Amino acid sequence: MAKVPAGHWVPYVEAFVDVSRSPAEHSASVVALAALVNKDKLTLFDLVSKMDMYLTTTDHIVRSRGIMLLGEIMSQISLKWLDVNAVTTLSDFFISRLSDWQALRGALVGCLALLQREPSVGTIMIADVKRLVESLIDYIPVQSLAAADRKLCFQIICCVLDHYPEAVKTMDDELLIWICQSIDEEKDPECLKLSFHLVEVVMKLFSDPSGLASQFASDLFELLSKYFPVYFTHGAGDNVGLTRDELSRTLMHAFCASPYFEPFAIPLLLDKLSSSLPLAKLDSLKYLDNCIRCYGADRMVSHTSAIWFKLKEVIFSLSSDQLLSTGSPKDAEKIKNQIVSEAKNCLKTAVTCIHSTDRDIFINLILLDEDIVNNIHSVTTEEKSICRSSNDLNQLQSLGSVISIIAESSTYFCTRVFQAHFTRLVDILGSSAGFKSQHLNICNGSSSAAFNYGALYLSVQMLSSCREVAVASRGDFPPVKSAKESWWLILEEKLDLFIHLLGKLLSIDSQPIQSAVTQKYVSCTVKGLLILATFPEHCSLLLANAYEYILLMLTSVVARKYENIHLWRLSLETLTSIGKFTVESRASKKEMIYNSIVVDKIIPLAKSCNTSMPLNLRFEACFEIGTTGVSYMLRVARSLEEAVITNISQVNEGMECAEYVAHLIDCYSSQLLPWLFTSGGVNELALSFAMRLWDEIRNVATLDRIRSQGLLDSLMMGMKFLVGVCTEEQQSLIVQKACSIISSMLSLPVKSVMHDLSSVEELVPAHSIQDTALVCLLSSVIVGLRPQTHVPDMIMMINLFSVFLLNGQIPAAHALASIFNKYLHNSEFSDENKLDKILDVILGRCFSIVLASSTLKMSHSSAATSDDANCSGMSASICLRIDILCGLAWIGKGLLMRGDEKVKDISMFLLKCLVLNQVSVGIPPHQEEHSDNVSLNASLATSAADAFHVMMSDSEVCLNKKFHARIKLLYKQRFFSILMPIFLSKIKETPAMTTKLVLYRAFGHIISNAPVSAVITEAHQILLVMVDILAKLSVDIQDKDLVYSLLLVLSGMLMDDKGKECVLENIHIIVGVLTQLVSYPHMMVVRETALQCFVAMSSFPHSKVYRMRPQVLRAAIKALDDTKRAVRQEAVRCRQTWQSSFA
Repeated sequence: MAKVPAGHWVPYVEAFVDVSRSPAEHSASVVALAALVNKDKLTLFDLVSKMDMYLTTTDHIVRSRGIMLLGEIMSQISLKWLDVNAVTTLSDFFISRLSDWQALRGALVGCLALLQREPSVGTIMIADVKRLVESLIDYIPVQSLAAADRKLCFQIICCVLDHYPEAVKTMDDELLIWICQSIDEEKDPECLKLSFHLVEVVMKLFSDPSGLASQFASDLFELLSKYFPVYFTHGAGDNVGLTRDELSRTLMHAFCASPYFEPFAIPLLLDKLSSSLPLAKLDSLKYLDNCIRCYGADRMVSHTSAIWFKLKEVIFSLSSDQLLSTGSPKDAEKIKNQIVSEAKNCLKTAVTCIHSTDRDIFINLILLDEDIVNNIHSVTTEEKSICRSSNDLNQLQSLGSVISIIAESSTYFCTRVFQAHFTRLVDILGSSAGFKSQHLNICNGSSSAAFNYGALYLSVQMLSSCREVAVASRGDFPPVKSAKESWWLILEEKLDLFIHLLGKLLSIDSQPIQSAVTQKYVSCTVKGLLILATFPEHCSLLLANAYEYILLMLTSVVARKYENIHLWRLSLETLTSIGKFTVESRASKKEMIYNSIVVDKIIPLAKSCNTSMPLNLRFEACFEIGTTGVSYMLRVARSLEEAVITNISQVNEGMECAEYVAHLIDCYSSQLLPWLFTSGGVNELALSFAMRLWDEIRNVATLDRIRSQGLLDSLMMGMKFLVGVCTEEQQSLIVQKACSIISSMLSLPVKSVMHDLSSVEELVPAHSIQDTALVCLLSSVIVGLRPQTHVPDMIMMINLFSVFLLNGQIPAAHALASIFNKYLHNSEFSDENKLDKILDVILGRCFSIVLASSTLKMSHSSAATSDDANCSGMSASICLRIDILCGLAWIGKGLLMRGDEKVKDISMFLLKCLVLNQVSVGIPPHQEEHSDNVSLNASLATSAADAFHVMMSDSEVCLNKKFHARIKLLYKQRFFSILMPIFLSKIKETPAMTTKLVLYRAFGHIISNAPVSAVITEAHQILLVMVDILAKLSVDIQDKDLVYSLLLVLSGMLMDDKGKECVLENIHIIVGVLTQLVSYPHMMVVRETALQCFVAMSSFPHSKVYRMRPQVLRAAIKALDDTKRAVRQEAVRCRQTWQSSFA
């Protein structure tokens, strides 16, 4: 490859050497030269030859810049192959420059670059590495250097120890002395991280008992101990790319690097456990846990007693009052719980890892501990005293945790714990309950005796531990069964009594005990039953009758004791967990028992509306049991389907039955179908259900009752979900079925209007409730279709929906919106222009009806089909036009989501409706119909404003992903960008306040539903308008949701840098409006959010917001008397923030 002439690249060298040039120019020079070398357009030999004067000159500034340039270039060409001679020459040069303190940084950069090269591209020789380390030791006192140079030194020596250990393994103690001197008094976080890693590596490298690590362990640990625990004082603006946790973790690895640190580390960590600083306690426990694992049992045995006593102190005696905390009491309690949790983890590690020839040393230390003995004695001799205070309960939970940790550690430890306590605890529990029988009989009565909660709690904890041991010892379990006095035999002996005691405790809700205590008893009891029922099959102690007994108890609670909701839910969750375990473990016999006892009894609960259990609980029980397996959920689904079909024809029996059917459909569509959809196997089920529903709809009497009892909306929503989960082929079958039934039942001559939509009032017969219901149900089928589903007779269907849209039926608009959004597959529309022409006809007819110059003469039939039963005469006309406007909004939404340009026609029409009030102003007041026109125009303008909310907001009823809508990326952002300048212009031109208010409402809907990022981009144009909208709309309670949505957008601006700039320019106006909203009477979250906005503003530049301080504080003080606690809390936070920020 042709070489570049020196005249082309020498200027880069000169630019780098010139200290007057900017850092950017220096970096560009390095990049340019490195690129030439990498591309073989410049050889290293030529580069070094031309740079000779810069590398050897007596001018130390030029020399240091030249050497730095060569070192930086070496870093940039780390992947370029270099031969041995080149690497050796460069090594000799950079190593020799280590004695040149004025050019040291460049030499360090060059040495590090050579060390980091991979063997495949030519690396430094071991002999040269050794000379490099010797030069470091001889010439470089690290702590006298700047932080950047110290970091390079640490990186070099770490790289040597990590990748070239053979170069230093034979060195004497000079290396360790130099390392100690280099680390001593280091304070830079990045250098500390490297130095901690350095200690870790060097201790592992010289790990021989007679090696340097053992000799220098004391000195090195003394250096490390100065940094424990790590306190990180660097702020967020210090540009330190390192966190306290990362630094602490590196120090912990250094602590654990060698067992030679054990005599120094363990006493230090145990001593720090007595600190009142939460950070010191937490780090001590984490370090101790890791040190126990790394140092080995032989070294740790001597610390057993000290470790136990310190951990015991933390687990049993630590309180939040002992901790130095600047936070709230709640924060202090959280920290305390975290420390106790770490102590328990550490105890578990100690029990597991510290073992010796006398394996009882640790367990005896704990089980024979005086405090443990006294705690267990207090539990077993008193009945309810353990629950008299939170401290007693904490002591019991701590005791249970310690016993569980020991028992879970091994089969031997589990047996020791059971031998010491389990039998006695169960006997005490039995005697406190006054229960002596050990025969399996279902206990239906309740006892007046007081159960010993402490004995119950500890027994269940032991039970949980032995289950964990059984799971862990799957392959080695047979010896456990045959071992003398093993935990398995002890549990087997007491099992029947224990199960009956737990069963008896399920009736404790009828005893005169405080509610909180009752819940503890019940929770512990149910947990015990769950553990027994979910023992692994290879070691299960339960016979079939005992398993049945547990299931019967829990099922009885679910079926009968629904008044006690806590017990009811616990029992249901337990049955669900047992079922899932049984299915997953493939225990066929237990699954058959579970099926016959639980599933067969719970699922029928949803079949009848004549039971005393509340509907929501029955459905919850069925659904939760169904989640145990797909086969069970399919049974639940078929049961609900059968209940719907059976009861849908009986809705004339009363509103209760109608409500029951509505709940059935809602549960099926909103819970069962989504669950089954994620698990598979739902398509055929949904197809069958939809087909059966249409068979029922064929009955005219049933259809009339559905409409009259208010079931139509529920059936429509259910049909959408059913159709939505089906495949295209299955959806086609449902469409064909629906069209067939509609054709046979519909009284409207649809085919006669395939080309004419002008005579609307003649098309719908009087009192056509049946036709309306049929079309609504058909629309729900169309809404749920996939885009590729074939739909027959599309033109007839569009005309049918158009007729009902022009009669004010919104479901027809949903169907049309779905059709035009998805462009449903049909051979009739091979040419898209044909569908566009049909759409033009529909829109034109809707536009003409809405903007008719005089009141339409409404037939009785049209008024009767309106959704508002109270509309008549003039009001009927207004209702119809409003409904058509809403329908247009839905069609516009469908077009907008797919990115169709025709949405502009609808948008411009809605804008025209918004300013109808302004047109009305010009009509002379003496005209007879003036007041009627004003009322009509005002209603249409308000509805047009709400139409923009329909178009921009997300919907659950149609046009969403669940119903397979076509959704173009960024469609909301695009719509916002198009309409924003139009609205700003209209608002500016409009003098009438009534018209301006509807423009505000419409624009508010667009802003609040647009992506916040898009709004912030245009903040400089719309912020003042948005704030004025907030001020004006806050008067009317009907706009409360819109006010809240706009306030959220404003709060988003306060969090964005660009948004903050715009806010600061108009801070006076914004603070004034927010002050009003702090007293907003119609919605609590508006007041709360306004105060949160003030809190966010407190971080703004002092000079910009200081003058606002009195106004903000007055608003916050006024909010302190708010009736809602959340607002008062936010007011306190706001006042404190503004007072402290500007103190």
